[in-house]
Amino acid sequence: MALGSILKQPLLWFSLIGALLFLADSRLLDERTEIIITPSLRDRLTNLWTTQTGLSASEAEIDSLVENWVKEEVLYQEALRLGLDQEDTIVRRHLVQKLSFIAESEPLPTPEASELEAFYQENIRDYTLPIRYSFQQLYFQSQESADNALGQINEGTAAKGFGESSMLNPTYAYRTALDLNATFGTGFADQLASLSIENWDGPVQSGFGYHLIFINTIHPEEKTPLSVIRQQVTQDFQRSRQITVRDTYIENLLNEYTITVESQ
Repeated sequence: MALGSILKQPLLWFSLIGALLFLADSRLLDERTEIIITPSLRDRLTNLWTTQTGLSASEAEIDSLVENWVKEEVLYQEALRLGLDQEDTIVRRHLVQKLSFIAESEPLPTPEASELEAFYQENIRDYTLPIRYSFQQLYFQSQESADNALGQINEGTAAKGFGESSMLNPTYAYRTALDLNATFGTGFADQLASLSIENWDGPVQSGFGYHLIFINTIHPEEKTPLSVIRQQVTQDFQRSRQITVRDTYIENLLNEYTITVESQ
C-alpha cells in the first residue's frame, strides 16, 4: 500500500493520537507521583511549629509534621488531577485573596513628615472627634409620669426625688450620637440636639420609655492632634499606599487581557 494511502487511513491517525495522549498522560503521572521533601521544607514546617506552639520540635515531631504534609500534598495533587479546583468559588476567592496579599506585600519606605501631614489633613474627618454629650437622666415608663415630674422640678422640687429604677446609668459623659443611639435606641441622640443646657428638659422618648434630661455640657467637634495619633496615622497611610499598589497591579493586569462580553 502506498504511503499516501496509509496516511489517509482514519484508524492510523486515531491510534497515533491515542498513543500521544497516553504518553503525555504517563509523563504527567510520573510528575505527579514524585513528591520531594527538601531540607528547606523541613525547616519551614519546623519554624511554623515553633511559631504556633512556642516550643522547639523534636525529631519525632518533625517526622510527624513531614508525614502529615506528605498526606496533604498527595490529596492536593490528586484534587488538582481531578479538576476539583475548577469552578470552585471558595478556591477562587482564596486564590484571589492570596494574590491580593502578594500584590500588597511590597515593602514600603517610612513616610516623610510632609507626606504624613498631607495625608492627615486630607483625611482630617477620620481624626476628628464628633459632638459628644455629658448629661444626667431620669427614667419613666410613661410620658405622663415624666411630664408630671418635670412640672414639679420646674416649680422647685429637687430632681433627685424623681425617676423610676432601671438598668440605665443616671449619668453619661462624653457620649457620641452613635453611642447614645446604640444604648437608648435609634433617634435618641437627635432629640438631645433641641434640649436646653444646664436645665431639666424633655421628656425624651427612647426604646425603654421616657426620660428627663439635664445636659451638663455639649462637647464640640475636636480634631485630634497629629502628634498624639502619629502611629495610627502612619498605619493608615501605609495601608492606603498598599491599596494603591494593589489597585495599580490589577490595572496593569487588566491591560494584558481582552474583556469580551457575549450577548444573551
